[in-house]
Amino acid sequence: MATGAVGIDLGTTFSAIAHVNQHGVPEILSNAEGDRITPSVILFEDDDVIVGNYAKQAAVVYPDQVVEFVKRHMGDPDYFFTYRGKNYTPEELSGFILAKLKQDAEMRLGHKVDQAVITVPAYFNDMQRRATMRAGEMAGLQVLKLINEPTAAAFAYGLNNAEKHLRVLVFDLGGGTFDVTLVDIGDNEINVIATNGDHKLGGKDFDDRLIQHVSQAFQEKHGSDPLEDLSSYHDLRQKCVSAKISLTRRPKVNIFHDYGSKVLRLAITRENFLELTDDLLKRTREMTEGVISDAKVDPSSIDVVLLAGGSTRMPMMRDMLTQVFGKPPATDMNPDEAVAMGAALTAAIEAADLAGEHSPIDISINDVTSHSLGMVVYRESSLHNSMIISKNTRIPADCTNENYSTTHDGQTTIDLWLVQGEDIDPLQCDVLGHFEFYGILPRPAGEARLSVTYRYNANGIVEVEAMDLQTGQILPHRLAGGTVTLEDLANNRAPMQVALVMDCSGSMYGDNITNAKLAASGFAERTLASPNRQIAVVAFPGGVKATPTADLSRLQWAIDHLSPIGSTPMSEGLYEARNLLRPRAGVQRVFVIMTDGHPDDPEGTVAEIHRLRTAGARIITIGVGDQVQGDFLASLASGPSDYHFCSESLELEGTFINLATELSAPAK
Repeated sequence: MATGAVGIDLGTTFSAIAHVNQHGVPEILSNAEGDRITPSVILFEDDDVIVGNYAKQAAVVYPDQVVEFVKRHMGDPDYFFTYRGKNYTPEELSGFILAKLKQDAEMRLGHKVDQAVITVPAYFNDMQRRATMRAGEMAGLQVLKLINEPTAAAFAYGLNNAEKHLRVLVFDLGGGTFDVTLVDIGDNEINVIATNGDHKLGGKDFDDRLIQHVSQAFQEKHGSDPLEDLSSYHDLRQKCVSAKISLTRRPKVNIFHDYGSKVLRLAITRENFLELTDDLLKRTREMTEGVISDAKVDPSSIDVVLLAGGSTRMPMMRDMLTQVFGKPPATDMNPDEAVAMGAALTAAIEAADLAGEHSPIDISINDVTSHSLGMVVYRESSLHNSMIISKNTRIPADCTNENYSTTHDGQTTIDLWLVQGEDIDPLQCDVLGHFEFYGILPRPAGEARLSVTYRYNANGIVEVEAMDLQTGQILPHRLAGGTVTLEDLANNRAPMQVALVMDCSGSMYGDNITNAKLAASGFAERTLASPNRQIAVVAFPGGVKATPTADLSRLQWAIDHLSPIGSTPMSEGLYEARNLLRPRAGVQRVFVIMTDGHPDDPEGTVAEIHRLRTAGARIITIGVGDQVQGDFLASLASGPSDYHFCSESLELEGTFINLATELSAPAK
C-alpha cells in the first residue's frame, strides 16, 4: 500500500494531519509537541518561520511578527503579511503551515511524506481552491485532491456505517468557516445531495463579539480602549477564547483584563454570550434550513446530525440543532479530528489509484458543486449572470455550448467573463476572470463556429475549453490582462481608445474643413465626458496630430491645426492610427474615418482595414458630399450601422454628436 500520502485539515485556527495505517484505519498524527491539532499561527523570528503553539503564545509579546487566520484570505490577491520588508501571500503563509504538518508527520512515521489530500470549506470558490492547491505545492506536496470538509467528515463517519442506509447532515463550524452539507450513506457510497455555507463565518466571529463586549466595558469604566494596542488585543483575544471554551462546561466565567495599569473584571454568562452572538447563531440556522429546502427533504428524514469543527462544542449550536431536527446531534466522533480522518481515507484511495494498486477502502464519494457557474451576458441594457452549471450539481460536471461564432471579419479571438454565484446580477457574484481564447483562423464574420465547454473538475475547480468546430482545433486561452473590471463594464467605465482619422486633402479646403473641425471638437468633448476614454487625431495627409489623450485642450489644439493639403493617402493615415492604438486586453479600439472623397490607394486601405479588423478593432466610416464612393466606404465599416453618409458638410456635426452619444452608452 502507498504510504507517503496523508490527509490534511488546513484550518483557520487549528490544523490536523492523519494517515491510514497498515490495518486500513485512519489515525491522527501528533505534532512534534505531542498535540493532535496544531494552531494555524505563524511567527517570524529573525530568519526562522515558526508554526504552532509557540507562535500562538508569542502573539502577545511579538504581535507584529505573528500572523493568523490566513485561511480567510485565501484567493485574495490584495492580501499579504509583511515582515522585514518582504510580502508574504496567503498561499505562502499556508504553505508554511502545511510544511510544519508535513515535517511532523515524517518524524512520526519515519518516512517521507510527499502526497496529500487537503480539505477545503465546501463553500470555497474557484480562486480559493486554486490558492490551496498552490499552498500544498509550495510545501513540497503533490496535492492528490481537494475534498470538501463536510464530505471528509461524512467519509470518516461512513467508514463504520457503510453498510447502513443513513441520511446525514454534516454541520461543520470551524474557527473561520461554516459549511452545512446533506449526504446519503449506503451501499458503500457517500452521495452529497446539497451544500451551503459561508467562508466568513466561524468561531472567530463569536470570539470577536466577546472581545468587542469586553473592550466596550473597559472603555466605559476606564476611558481607554484596550484594542488600540496590538499586544493588548492579542492578550484579550486569548482570554476571550478561553472564556468561550469555559462556557461550554460552565454557566458563568470571569474575564480579567489589564491595560495601561488599569484592570477590568467582567462576569460573562451563557445567556450574555448568546445575546451577543444571537444573529450569528441565526445565520447558521438559516443556512442549515436552506440546505434542507434545496434538497427538498423534511427534517424528520435526517437520521444523523454529525458535528465537525471545534466551534460546534458551543452549547447554543447543539441546542439549536436539537430544536431543528428533534434529536440531539451525534457525539461519537471528535469534531476536531473528523475532517482530517476523512481526508486521510481519501488520500489512501487516491494514492493507491495513482500507483495502480488496489484501493484499501471500498467506499466511493460523489460530491457536488457549491456554487453555480455562470457567464456574463448583456441583456436588456444591463449585465446578467447566465447560469451554465447549477449549484449542487454532481462533480465532475461539464456543459458544452456550440452556438458561438465570430462577429467580425478576420476575428482571431473571443473572450468571456465567468462568475460563481446564484445572483442574477454578476456584480453580486465571485468573478473568476476575463478569459480570452485565441488562435482562431481568420474568416469572414460568422463563419468561424466555436464550441465552449465549461467544467467543474473533481476538485471543484473550474476549467474552460474552446474548440473550432470546422478545424477541430482546441483553442489556447489565457486570463486577459489589464485592469478592466465587471464594475467598469456595468457602469460604462471600460477603457476605450478612439482614433479620429481625418481627410485633409485639398478638396476639404474652405467650409468643408471648418465644419469638419467643428464636428470633431464636439465629438471629442462629448466622448471625453465618459470615464476612461482617450482620443487620438490623425490626418491624411499630415500624420499624427495628437497621440491618445483625455486632455480636451490638447485635442482641441490638434483639431484646430488640421490643414487641407495634397491628395488622399487614407492607408497612410490608417497605418499611423493602427500604430498609435495597439491592442490591449480589455480596451475597446474604435477607428472613425471621415472623408469627402476616395483614397488614392484603395488596395492599401483595404489591407490596413483588414489588419485592424483581425485585431478586433471597430471601424466606423463617415462620407461627406457627392464625391464619396459610398459602396467602398460601407465595405470598410465593421457593419451596415457603422457607415454614415452626410450629403453636406453641415450634417457632420449632428452625425458626430450621435456617434459620441452611442460610444458613451454601454457596449452590447
